[in-house]
Amino acid sequence: MADAGHNSGMAEKDHRVLFFINRNEYVRLLEVKKAADAALRNHGKQVKVDLGEHGMRQIKLYEQMRTPEGEAKFKERRAADAQAAAWAGLPINTQVDLFTDFAPLDERAFAEGEEAGLRGDTLNNPHDINSEAGRQYEAGWKSGQAKLFEGIKQKTAEANTDEHISAHDADDPFADAA
Repeated sequence: MADAGHNSGMAEKDHRVLFFINRNEYVRLLEVKKAADAALRNHGKQVKVDLGEHGMRQIKLYEQMRTPEGEAKFKERRAADAQAAAWAGLPINTQVDLFTDFAPLDERAFAEGEEAGLRGDTLNNPHDINSEAGRQYEAGWKSGQAKLFEGIKQKTAEANTDEHISAHDADDPFADAA
């Protein structure tokens, strides 16, 4: 490919011809893309019929797992998902519909309160406030709020020291095309 603007010295009539050559190729390729997109959507519907709701996700995951980079990404995402599940109180390596939480009520109340505080929920104690579970829920909520606000404060401090750079990719000839 030649550098952009290498034809700047050509006659207007020749420049116009090149414009239409490039315009026609763009339109042709756009039609090919639209047809491919439609075919892919239709195939996705067929996959859902054949393999069920998660079939396409499984196919994409299979393709991702065929590369070392994809496998590493999968493992990172899996670890993050397991961490989030643990934070939600889901015991790891168990079946969701077959487990019972055997932790004492006070511990569960603290954990529930802490999660509510981390979410930023208003204190709405589901336990009797005079019971140990009620006191633990409130203590957990306060702990969660403190952690949340400390994290926000730290993130704000970091953002104030970050250099902000804003740029627009002017080199993309199809940025405005749809």
